[in-house]
Amino acid sequence: MEINNIALLAALIAGLSTGVGALPIYLKKTFSQKSMDLGMGFSAGVMLVASFIALILPGLEKGEQVFSSNAVSVTAVLISLVIGYGFIIVLHEFLPHEHLRKDNDMTHKRKISRVTLIILAICLHNFPEGLAVGVGFGSGEDASGVALALAISIQNMPEGLVVAFGLLSEGASKNKAFLMALLSGLVEPVAAFLGFISTQITAYALPVSMGFAGGAMLFVICQEMLPELFRDGNEKNASAGVVLGVVVMLIIDSVLSF
Repeated sequence: MEINNIALLAALIAGLSTGVGALPIYLKKTFSQKSMDLGMGFSAGVMLVASFIALILPGLEKGEQVFSSNAVSVTAVLISLVIGYGFIIVLHEFLPHEHLRKDNDMTHKRKISRVTLIILAICLHNFPEGLAVGVGFGSGEDASGVALALAISIQNMPEGLVVAFGLLSEGASKNKAFLMALLSGLVEPVAAFLGFISTQITAYALPVSMGFAGGAMLFVICQEMLPELFRDGNEKNASAGVVLGVVVMLIIDSVLSF
Protein backbone atom coordinates (compact mmCIF):
# COMPACT_ATOMS: atom_id res chain seq x y z
CA MET A 1 0.00 0.00 0.00
CA GLU A 2 2.00 2.97 -1.28
CA ILE A 3 0.73 6.40 -2.15
CA ASN A 4 2.43 7.47 -5.38
CA ASN A 5 4.62 10.54 -5.79
CA ILE A 6 2.05 12.32 -7.95
CA ALA A 7 -0.54 11.98 -5.20
CA LEU A 8 1.84 13.29 -2.53
CA LEU A 9 2.92 16.22 -4.67
CA ALA A 10 -0.66 17.08 -5.64
CA ALA A 11 -1.85 16.99 -2.04
CA LEU A 12 1.07 19.17 -0.92
CA ILE A 13 0.47 21.72 -3.68
CA ALA A 14 -3.23 21.86 -2.83
CA GLY A 15 -2.36 22.58 0.80
CA LEU A 16 0.30 25.18 0.01
CA SER A 17 -2.09 27.04 -2.31
CA THR A 18 -3.75 28.59 0.74
CA GLY A 19 -0.46 30.32 1.49
CA VAL A 20 0.02 31.33 -2.14
CA GLY A 21 -3.41 32.95 -2.08
CA ALA A 22 -2.41 34.98 0.98
CA LEU A 23 0.61 36.61 -0.74
CA PRO A 24 -1.32 39.67 -2.03
CA ILE A 25 -1.54 41.00 1.54
CA TYR A 26 2.03 42.21 1.00
CA LEU A 27 0.98 44.15 -2.10
CA LYS A 28 -2.32 45.70 -1.10
CA LYS A 29 -3.88 46.75 2.18
CA THR A 30 -7.38 45.61 1.37
CA PHE A 31 -9.70 44.32 -1.35
CA SER A 32 -13.33 45.31 -1.92
CA GLN A 33 -15.99 43.04 -0.49
CA LYS A 34 -17.39 42.60 -4.00
CA SER A 35 -14.11 41.19 -5.31
CA MET A 36 -13.74 38.95 -2.26
CA ASP A 37 -17.25 37.58 -2.76
CA LEU A 38 -16.53 36.98 -6.44
CA GLY A 39 -13.42 34.99 -5.52
CA MET A 40 -15.14 32.96 -2.80
CA GLY A 41 -18.11 32.31 -5.10
CA PHE A 42 -15.66 31.00 -7.67
CA SER A 43 -14.22 28.68 -5.02
CA ALA A 44 -17.67 27.36 -4.13
CA GLY A 45 -18.51 26.69 -7.79
CA VAL A 46 -15.29 24.77 -8.34
CA MET A 47 -15.81 22.63 -5.24
CA LEU A 48 -19.46 21.96 -6.05
CA VAL A 49 -18.65 20.50 -9.46
CA ALA A 50 -15.58 18.63 -8.17
CA SER A 51 -17.58 16.92 -5.43
CA PHE A 52 -19.87 15.36 -8.03
CA ILE A 53 -17.68 14.66 -11.07
CA ALA A 54 -14.63 13.46 -9.14
CA LEU A 55 -16.20 11.78 -6.10
CA ILE A 56 -19.94 11.06 -5.98
CA LEU A 57 -20.58 10.01 -9.59
CA PRO A 58 -17.34 7.97 -9.90
CA GLY A 59 -18.23 6.42 -6.53
CA LEU A 60 -21.51 5.20 -7.99
CA GLU A 61 -19.66 3.77 -11.00
CA LYS A 62 -17.10 1.99 -8.80
CA GLY A 63 -19.92 0.68 -6.64
CA GLU A 64 -21.54 -0.99 -9.64
CA GLN A 65 -18.30 -2.89 -10.22
CA VAL A 66 -17.86 -4.26 -6.69
CA PHE A 67 -21.37 -4.67 -5.28
CA SER A 68 -23.88 -7.31 -6.26
CA SER A 69 -26.41 -4.92 -7.79
CA ASN A 70 -26.90 -1.32 -8.83
CA ALA A 71 -29.42 -0.83 -6.02
CA VAL A 72 -26.88 -1.93 -3.42
CA SER A 73 -24.25 0.34 -4.99
CA VAL A 74 -26.47 3.42 -4.94
CA THR A 75 -27.61 2.71 -1.38
CA ALA A 76 -24.07 2.21 -0.08
CA VAL A 77 -22.68 5.37 -1.71
CA LEU A 78 -25.60 7.58 -0.70
CA ILE A 79 -25.56 6.33 2.89
CA SER A 80 -21.81 6.97 3.06
CA LEU A 81 -22.41 10.46 1.63
CA VAL A 82 -24.85 11.25 4.43
CA ILE A 83 -22.45 9.78 7.01
CA GLY A 84 -19.62 11.94 5.61
CA TYR A 85 -21.80 15.02 5.87
CA GLY A 86 -22.80 14.07 9.41
CA PHE A 87 -19.22 13.37 10.45
CA ILE A 88 -18.13 16.91 9.58
CA ILE A 89 -21.20 18.28 11.37
CA VAL A 90 -20.01 16.51 14.53
CA LEU A 91 -16.51 17.97 14.16
CA HIS A 92 -18.06 21.36 13.47
CA GLU A 93 -20.11 21.20 16.65
CA PHE A 94 -17.37 20.03 19.02
CA LEU A 95 -14.20 21.68 17.68
CA PRO A 96 -13.89 25.28 18.96
CA HIS A 97 -13.73 27.66 15.99
CA GLU A 98 -14.99 30.99 14.76
CA HIS A 99 -15.96 32.17 11.30
CA LEU A 100 -14.60 35.28 9.70
CA ARG A 101 -17.93 36.77 8.71
CA LYS A 102 -20.74 34.72 10.27
CA ASP A 103 -21.86 35.42 13.79
CA ASN A 104 -20.51 33.00 16.37
CA ASP A 105 -22.36 29.76 15.83
CA MET A 106 -21.09 27.84 18.82
CA THR A 107 -19.95 28.36 22.38
CA HIS A 108 -16.81 27.06 24.00
CA LYS A 109 -15.75 27.01 27.63
CA ARG A 110 -12.03 27.42 27.13
CA LYS A 111 -10.61 30.90 26.69
CA ILE A 112 -9.12 30.85 23.22
CA SER A 113 -8.10 33.90 21.20
CA ARG A 114 -10.19 34.79 18.16
CA VAL A 115 -7.12 34.43 15.94
CA THR A 116 -6.68 30.84 17.14
CA LEU A 117 -10.37 30.14 16.61
CA ILE A 118 -10.17 31.44 13.03
CA ILE A 119 -7.18 29.21 12.34
CA LEU A 120 -9.04 26.21 13.76
CA ALA A 121 -12.00 27.08 11.53
CA ILE A 122 -9.92 27.03 8.37
CA CYS A 123 -8.23 23.77 9.42
CA LEU A 124 -11.70 22.27 9.90
CA HIS A 125 -12.63 23.57 6.46
CA ASN A 126 -9.49 22.11 4.83
CA PHE A 127 -9.77 18.61 6.27
CA PRO A 128 -12.56 17.38 3.94
CA GLU A 129 -10.72 18.86 0.96
CA GLY A 130 -7.55 16.92 1.70
CA LEU A 131 -9.61 13.80 2.38
CA ALA A 132 -11.18 14.15 -1.07
CA VAL A 133 -7.79 14.39 -2.81
CA GLY A 134 -6.55 11.22 -1.13
CA VAL A 135 -9.72 9.33 -2.00
CA GLY A 136 -9.48 10.58 -5.59
CA PHE A 137 -6.00 9.13 -6.01
CA GLY A 138 -7.01 6.01 -4.10
CA SER A 139 -9.43 5.19 -6.91
CA GLY A 140 -6.43 4.24 -9.07
CA GLU A 141 -7.27 6.89 -11.65
CA ASP A 142 -4.74 9.69 -11.44
CA ALA A 143 -6.92 11.95 -13.62
CA SER A 144 -9.60 11.98 -10.92
CA GLY A 145 -7.07 12.77 -8.20
CA VAL A 146 -5.41 15.47 -10.29
CA ALA A 147 -8.79 17.06 -11.07
CA LEU A 148 -9.61 17.21 -7.36
CA ALA A 149 -6.18 18.51 -6.38
CA LEU A 150 -6.31 21.16 -9.11
CA ALA A 151 -9.83 22.21 -8.14
CA ILE A 152 -8.90 22.51 -4.47
CA SER A 153 -5.68 24.36 -5.28
CA ILE A 154 -7.65 26.90 -7.30
CA GLN A 155 -10.31 27.40 -4.67
CA ASN A 156 -7.77 27.58 -1.83
CA MET A 157 -6.20 30.75 -3.22
CA PRO A 158 -9.08 33.21 -2.66
CA GLU A 159 -9.79 31.38 0.58
CA GLY A 160 -6.21 31.97 1.75
CA LEU A 161 -6.55 35.67 0.96
CA VAL A 162 -9.78 35.94 2.96
CA VAL A 163 -8.18 34.15 5.92
CA ALA A 164 -5.09 36.37 5.84
CA PHE A 165 -7.14 39.57 5.79
CA GLY A 166 -9.31 38.22 8.56
CA LEU A 167 -6.24 37.62 10.71
CA LEU A 168 -4.91 41.10 9.88
CA SER A 169 -8.21 42.60 11.05
CA GLU A 170 -7.68 40.82 14.38
CA GLY A 171 -4.31 42.51 14.87
CA ALA A 172 -1.97 39.87 13.45
CA SER A 173 1.11 41.09 11.58
CA LYS A 174 1.37 40.46 7.83
CA ASN A 175 4.04 37.83 8.38
CA LYS A 176 1.96 36.01 10.98
CA ALA A 177 -1.20 36.22 8.84
CA PHE A 178 0.66 34.76 5.87
CA LEU A 179 2.31 32.04 7.94
CA MET A 180 -0.97 30.99 9.58
CA ALA A 181 -2.74 30.84 6.21
CA LEU A 182 0.11 28.72 4.85
CA LEU A 183 0.21 26.34 7.81
CA SER A 184 -3.57 25.91 7.92
CA GLY A 185 -3.39 24.45 4.41
CA LEU A 186 -0.98 21.73 5.52
CA VAL A 187 -3.90 19.92 7.13
CA GLU A 188 -4.76 18.80 3.59
CA PRO A 189 -1.78 16.50 2.89
CA VAL A 190 -2.38 14.74 6.23
CA ALA A 191 -6.07 14.30 5.46
CA ALA A 192 -5.18 13.16 1.92
CA PHE A 193 -3.05 10.36 3.34
CA LEU A 194 -5.93 9.23 5.55
CA GLY A 195 -8.30 9.36 2.59
CA PHE A 196 -5.95 7.29 0.45
CA ILE A 197 -5.56 4.64 3.17
CA SER A 198 -9.34 4.36 3.52
CA THR A 199 -9.64 3.26 -0.10
CA GLN A 200 -7.03 0.50 0.22
CA ILE A 201 -8.70 -1.57 2.95
CA THR A 202 -10.95 -3.54 0.60
CA ALA A 203 -12.52 -3.13 -2.82
CA TYR A 204 -15.81 -2.29 -1.13
CA ALA A 205 -14.17 0.61 0.71
CA LEU A 206 -13.46 2.64 -2.44
CA PRO A 207 -17.03 3.63 -3.44
CA VAL A 208 -17.92 4.10 0.23
CA SER A 209 -14.90 6.36 0.77
CA MET A 210 -15.78 8.39 -2.32
CA GLY A 211 -19.31 8.91 -1.09
CA PHE A 212 -18.03 9.85 2.38
CA ALA A 213 -15.55 12.39 0.99
CA GLY A 214 -18.23 13.81 -1.32
CA GLY A 215 -20.59 14.31 1.60
CA ALA A 216 -17.84 15.99 3.64
CA MET A 217 -17.14 18.41 0.79
CA LEU A 218 -20.85 19.17 0.40
CA PHE A 219 -20.94 20.19 4.05
CA VAL A 220 -18.14 22.70 3.46
CA ILE A 221 -19.98 24.15 0.45
CA CYS A 222 -23.49 24.23 1.92
CA GLN A 223 -22.79 25.27 5.50
CA GLU A 224 -19.44 27.04 5.39
CA MET A 225 -19.19 28.80 2.02
CA LEU A 226 -22.61 29.62 0.59
CA PRO A 227 -24.11 31.15 3.77
CA GLU A 228 -21.15 33.52 4.06
CA LEU A 229 -21.41 34.52 0.41
CA PHE A 230 -25.06 35.54 0.38
CA ARG A 231 -25.25 37.77 3.42
CA ASP A 232 -23.48 41.04 2.59
CA GLY A 233 -25.53 42.39 -0.31
CA ASN A 234 -23.15 41.24 -3.05
CA GLU A 235 -25.31 38.38 -4.32
CA LYS A 236 -24.70 39.22 -7.98
CA ASN A 237 -20.94 39.04 -7.59
CA ALA A 238 -21.13 35.88 -5.49
CA SER A 239 -23.48 34.20 -7.99
CA ALA A 240 -21.29 35.22 -10.92
CA GLY A 241 -18.31 33.71 -9.10
CA VAL A 242 -20.17 30.44 -8.51
CA VAL A 243 -21.14 30.16 -12.19
CA LEU A 244 -17.59 30.99 -13.30
CA GLY A 245 -16.22 28.33 -10.95
CA VAL A 246 -18.66 25.74 -12.32
CA VAL A 247 -17.65 26.55 -15.91
CA VAL A 248 -13.91 26.46 -15.17
CA MET A 249 -14.16 23.13 -13.34
CA LEU A 250 -16.18 21.56 -16.16
CA ILE A 251 -13.53 22.72 -18.63
CA ILE A 252 -10.75 21.27 -16.44
CA ASP A 253 -12.58 17.95 -16.21
CA SER A 254 -13.10 17.86 -19.99
CA VAL A 255 -9.41 18.52 -20.66
CA LEU A 256 -8.24 15.87 -18.18
CA SER A 257 -10.67 13.34 -19.63
CA PHE A 258 -9.03 13.45 -23.06
